[in-house]
Amino acid sequence: MAERSRGVRAAVVVLVGVAVLSVVGWPGEVVTVTAGPVAGPWSPPGRGTPSIDVLGDVPSGAELFGDVAVSVSRRGVAAVRVGGGGRWTYQRLWGDDLVDWVRVDDRRGAAVWRDGRVTLVDVPTGRVVWRTDLPAGPFAAAGRTLDGEWRSMWTLSVARPGMLVILHDGRLDVLDGRTGATRWTRPAASCGPVDEARALGDVVLTARRCPGYAGAALGAEDGEPRWTFADAGPYDARDLGAGRAVTVEDGGLVVRRTADWRVVWRLPRAGLRPNPSAGSLGVTADLVIADTASGIVAYRVADGGLAWRRPLERPAGTSQDVLTDGRVVYVAADERTVLALDARTGAVIDRRGFDDRIDLRSMRSDLAVVTVGAARDQVLA
Repeated sequence: MAERSRGVRAAVVVLVGVAVLSVVGWPGEVVTVTAGPVAGPWSPPGRGTPSIDVLGDVPSGAELFGDVAVSVSRRGVAAVRVGGGGRWTYQRLWGDDLVDWVRVDDRRGAAVWRDGRVTLVDVPTGRVVWRTDLPAGPFAAAGRTLDGEWRSMWTLSVARPGMLVILHDGRLDVLDGRTGATRWTRPAASCGPVDEARALGDVVLTARRCPGYAGAALGAEDGEPRWTFADAGPYDARDLGAGRAVTVEDGGLVVRRTADWRVVWRLPRAGLRPNPSAGSLGVTADLVIADTASGIVAYRVADGGLAWRRPLERPAGTSQDVLTDGRVVYVAADERTVLALDARTGAVIDRRGFDDRIDLRSMRSDLAVVTVGAARDQVLA
């Protein structure tokens, strides 16, 4: 009887321990919320107005989730509300180094750690939604000897709809972004481990360094082969949604279907400025917006037809990046001036000068991040 009583007590202790961990986090994982919660509506003066307003500074390299700026370091993730009012930090005190952070959707991001731990975080609240552990890849032991270069053996991206694509030490795992469950995996094959992987819309591009091996596009949902490729062109493509992607080829624009990589339309003489890339384009559900030698030009995603053109003359060295949320388009008028255009017509809405050289970095919802000078990022609306 005493033996049975001790067994019952032990079971109770285990259950209580699991319940406590589910509330406060697993050993070594700490989420610290300070200065009040970051969730809730936020409408600072100037947001939603036609003019360009600077809403505040954020840490250099931070990414916006709504009005919350997220930055990462070797030990964890930190979030702060633009303009103040709330912040949180997420760390693993006894865990391994943070590999990186990847955006899953407009509200959630995933933190990936060197020991294979993956955690999905709800950014407005700092709450951990789920956590899972990845099996080691074939190069895991070798990666431990690379010091600071081991991060090059990890690649993170997100495929549609919400598939988390993680290449780690030669092994590819694709997780369901809602639950953390493994949807499919590609371990080492007879010809060698997975060497490259990147999500592109509803497919995952993969490659191995094997003689005669062509890269393959696999379905994001099931991992089944869709098409193959022999060069790195698809890796430079930009997802447009609706099963299409855009690439820059020989100075022109090409839109292809991600299902089979067939060309939808091609503009061989788009007039792009020197050294263009698909990453510098502004894209919406309907438009591809490019910085050209004669100005800013918007083409229809459906057929490549001209939607509008805004002539601009700018000095050499001006940022070529185009930022848009489908309502407004931000471009650099010169090295220190941001120009806002109407995304529907290309009409000039406003312009704003800065006290140092600018670099247009990213845009989420109706907020843009612009680097001013060497190490200062500002949020525009």
